[in-house]
Amino acid sequence: MIRFILSTLSLLMFASVAQAQTTRQISGEVMLRERIALPFGTSFMVDLVDPEDTTVADTRTEVGDTQSPFAFALVAPTDRPLILRAGLRAPGGQFWLTEPYAIPPGADNIALPPLRAISTPPMGFASLLDCGGQYVEIGFLPDELRLRFNEQVLTLVPRPAASGAYYEQAGNPATSAHLKDDNALLTIEGAQLAECRFLAASEDLARGVWNLTQVDGTAALFPSRTELVFFADGRMSATVGCNRLIGGFQRHGGILTFGRIASTMMACTEPTMAQEQRFARALEKVDGFRLQPETGRLSLTAQGKVVIDARRQ
Repeated sequence: MIRFILSTLSLLMFASVAQAQTTRQISGEVMLRERIALPFGTSFMVDLVDPEDTTVADTRTEVGDTQSPFAFALVAPTDRPLILRAGLRAPGGQFWLTEPYAIPPGADNIALPPLRAISTPPMGFASLLDCGGQYVEIGFLPDELRLRFNEQVLTLVPRPAASGAYYEQAGNPATSAHLKDDNALLTIEGAQLAECRFLAASEDLARGVWNLTQVDGTAALFPSRTELVFFADGRMSATVGCNRLIGGFQRHGGILTFGRIASTMMACTEPTMAQEQRFARALEKVDGFRLQPETGRLSLTAQGKVVIDARRQ
């Protein structure tokens, strides 16, 4: 009996150690580059993605009266390279974001050096480029392209190209981006980066139409038409029973925020108007999302709480 108990304890200890070695803690602080006081209601968002730009760990908090720096700690897998981004969003839409920070595989806990978040203009559906181990964020807007690199955001405009797509910074041809298939060649002030490849999640927001099933705790009205569409250039549109809503969004890994939303002004029934108002209020709070590719489900979240559910049409 004693031998059996000791054997069982040994197995449990071995399993515990094996489990402990599959995760580690990644911690750090984020500070604003600008010396400003953040307004009450500002959200602090930290997101950790894998090499396919899919979120593996995240955290969301409201900063309250706290001011820079902002501490965080995440439990992360040990078996793959990771990329961390952190951001702050103030009421009204002002947005600050850190550079993508590469974290190699390993079992040891990591305390990152201080990370700086800078004011970031809209980049729409931002993707990551891996340029020889250096990460650059690229975002497509309706008439331009933006690169986030080395604590600056560069705006480029399309130019004629013999193949693929070519963009230049207006008035500065020494900064350009040549995109072809899943690769990109970036030149910054005459210096060419190593050839870049796109890191893309296998399932993303901008694929297909999403039918809403729940809005802020209330089931979507049936049979009202409820659709949500994300476009790759940062635009979104929605129908939540009556009026058409249009606006913009920003996606950086698992961080998702919406800008101002405009709406048509059709006469609607009271229940559909109430649903549209719930939807608009929920969008103002959204700071992340969760995708379930196997079931075709999408959840938009605010500080970890689901506020909108949808399924792929």
